[in-house]
Amino acid sequence: MGKGLLLTVSLVFLQYASLVSPYVLLCYYLKTSEQRLPNINFHPENIDACLCTHLVYSNVNGPTDISKWEDKHVFKRFNELKTKNKNLKTLLGYIVFAYGVRSIAITKESREKFSNSIVTFLRKHKFDGLDLDWRSPEHACKSPEDKQRFTLLVKELMAAFKAEAKKSKKKRLLLTAPVSSHVNDIKADYDVATISQYVDFLSVMTLRIHSIVDRVTGHNSPLHRGSADKSPHRNIDYILKYWRDRGAAAEKLLVTFPTFGNSYILTSSQTGIGAPVSACGKSGPYTPEPGIKAYQEICPFLKGATKQMIEDQKVPYAFKGNEWVGYDDRESFKTKVQWLKDNNFGGATLWALDLDDYSGTHCNEGLYPLTNTLKTALGISNSGCVSSAFMKTPKEVESMLLCGNKADGIYPFPKNKQKFINCGCAESHVLTCPRKLKYNNDCHCCIK
Repeated sequence: MGKGLLLTVSLVFLQYASLVSPYVLLCYYLKTSEQRLPNINFHPENIDACLCTHLVYSNVNGPTDISKWEDKHVFKRFNELKTKNKNLKTLLGYIVFAYGVRSIAITKESREKFSNSIVTFLRKHKFDGLDLDWRSPEHACKSPEDKQRFTLLVKELMAAFKAEAKKSKKKRLLLTAPVSSHVNDIKADYDVATISQYVDFLSVMTLRIHSIVDRVTGHNSPLHRGSADKSPHRNIDYILKYWRDRGAAAEKLLVTFPTFGNSYILTSSQTGIGAPVSACGKSGPYTPEPGIKAYQEICPFLKGATKQMIEDQKVPYAFKGNEWVGYDDRESFKTKVQWLKDNNFGGATLWALDLDDYSGTHCNEGLYPLTNTLKTALGISNSGCVSSAFMKTPKEVESMLLCGNKADGIYPFPKNKQKFINCGCAESHVLTCPRKLKYNNDCHCCIK
């Protein structure tokens, strides 16, 4: 009787365990997506809470002092996604270099002050952890001591998280970090083996591996080294194994999957990898930055384009006229996930949700086609989750963001005196006056 009951319980447990994926899918929500262009119309309500295991709220434009962030109403909406998915974990993205606050790590006192303030902030706004971005832009001014300072900051943050959890009897706050995919930066900026001990996950940002700097076509995120590559370093396979071989635990390493491609203007009849280029590709209706195409922009581009697979790198590209785009699709995502599993890495990071075809209106592949492909390939099944279909932006928010039929010009932003809207060429740009200044419609300028 006892053995039979034990066997039954064991079988039920094993059946349940088999339904739980061992992999992580950490997805980025970019607060700036609703400010880049109104056509994005992407807000926390547009996120399907069942897609990812972890969601990061990232705001590159936040002020240095997090207590002064004006995102509090958005925090609430963002974290309410957990009411639809009880297993979902939310993290606050903190971009150290963008906020100009590497000073937080200079002394033990500054690190302690930051740790205490971030714990209070995360608990107050119901986040489950911190996503700490220590990366610096290319050619940025860096101190030789920054490597050790980051190590100490991570170590002391984790100690603070553990101490707070013990005291409050709550689950420990999570600590994750997006990290560089450039070998020289990895050597200079990270004590890999040590920081790996004090974080839950490291998102290796395997995107923009090739860029306009090369002056030739190259894929945004190739899986393997290509036959035309002069360097062995510029591919996912090498980069992730480099992190692992320097001491990072494989199960803590997440591979970044981009939902955008890189585009170039060709200068000759050559159209393959290594073809000469003159400039970044044209900006699209949703992403104003030249050289970047969101997946929802790539799908329309592919109509009438010539598509090719880079066989040795396991990723596609396409060209039409003099424009060339290297991108990922559902098949390349599946191939990369299989490689990830074969190498026992911890899962995937998706950058970013709003760059996928979240509304399902551009690719004819359903809602969030790339993110859903990633979720399925990783075997993630959120039992009991209430999947939410795409929700249009409320009309009152939409009217705030769209220029509509207004003539080209500058207009005040409703209900926010610090912002204004620049309408031109059928596009809308939401801009913000410097701190302590307000927009004045009489002079079309920012004044005290």
